[in-house]
Amino acid sequence: MTVTGGRTKRDPNRALLREVAATLGDERWVSQTAVFPSNRPDSVVCTVQEQYYPRQFVSRTYLEIQSYTNGDFHVTYVEARHETEWMVRWDRHESDDYARDHFHGPPDAHHEDGTDRSYPPTLFGVLSQEIVPWLYDRMGSVWDELDR
Repeated sequence: MTVTGGRTKRDPNRALLREVAATLGDERWVSQTAVFPSNRPDSVVCTVQEQYYPRQFVSRTYLEIQSYTNGDFHVTYVEARHETEWMVRWDRHESDDYARDHFHGPPDAHHEDGTDRSYPPTLFGVLSQEIVPWLYDRMGSVWDELDR
């Protein structure tokens, strides 16, 4: 971690991110895993299989995962809804406004939408115990919207 111009620059945990990509890439709900794509060079992006969402509501869904050597992370879930985006974000980092572990709720994951949380100690624990179960619930919720 370095400080430049008063801003903290964190170093990506590339080894952990590669391991996350390999693990999530084996999940049946993942259609594609991009490791450090050119438009997000510090991230792993996992695209969710299209059949898990009604196409009339959702055109694309993905998780963007960022992890740093100091233990910080951001995991953003995005539903591209043809003309808008619906998103949430799980964070672990120091914040003046929230606990180190916190969540930014839908529909925009704005800073002011944050709530304090307590996550498992490892990123793999957060993914397996918090995010993936939430993702499965979300898939069902979107289909429920279609049935209304």
